[in-house]
Amino acid sequence: MDIAFPRIEPAIEQFLFAQGSRRSLPVARIRLGGVPRGAVIVLCDTGALERDAAGIMNGLVEHGYESVAVDLSPTADVDGAGVHLPSERELLDDVAVLLGGWVERGWSAEQVGLVGNGFGGRVALLAAAEFELGAAVSVVPSEVVPLSPRTPWLGLLAGQDQAASPDDVKRLRARLHDAPVYTELVTYPGVAGDFHFQSRETTAHAAAFDAWQRTVEWLDRRVVPRPTPLAREWRRRSESA
Repeated sequence: MDIAFPRIEPAIEQFLFAQGSRRSLPVARIRLGGVPRGAVIVLCDTGALERDAAGIMNGLVEHGYESVAVDLSPTADVDGAGVHLPSERELLDDVAVLLGGWVERGWSAEQVGLVGNGFGGRVALLAAAEFELGAAVSVVPSEVVPLSPRTPWLGLLAGQDQAASPDDVKRLRARLHDAPVYTELVTYPGVAGDFHFQSRETTAHAAAFDAWQRTVEWLDRRVVPRPTPLAREWRRRSESA
């Protein structure tokens, strides 16, 4: 029997990344009561926070994850005279700020996952090479960067995505081969880079369904769940026996 979960509207507020890129960006949050399974940082594609965040975050809620979502792509300068192009260091510092928020909420690094789409997928790969977290997923990253992750990383690529040339993918595979953690790279042939949100065509729809299933399974297998009060009590008694 299918169970329809009520939709949760994320709380969106401006947040100043004072210790990162020093930008004020809208951040969406869904916090759960009880004992959530894990925590996820959702890194949206350029301009896609309003379009994608609520759907992805509600999908994660169905599997017990609370989450925050943000679009870290280039933004207009404060004076409107130009565009702020954050460096890789600034992007990683912004992710570190979000991770710090989860730590303050009681989550440890192995209990946190990253999911990124497009530009956010590129940031997720950068972060996977920088931090040791539970899991990371990049869906059609805007740039295929040949890095060696420190976090278990899943890459989901589109066969017709011009941002991922065969040579780029080959170089990435070579780096993944030497990674100290388990990684996986999947390419969906015959679909464009926007398959994950424009899936009317049959092949793209199948790819989008498979990509989401892989994303959730990757998180469930690698993000360490938070123990319930009963589990903690059982552990305490076992250790004192």
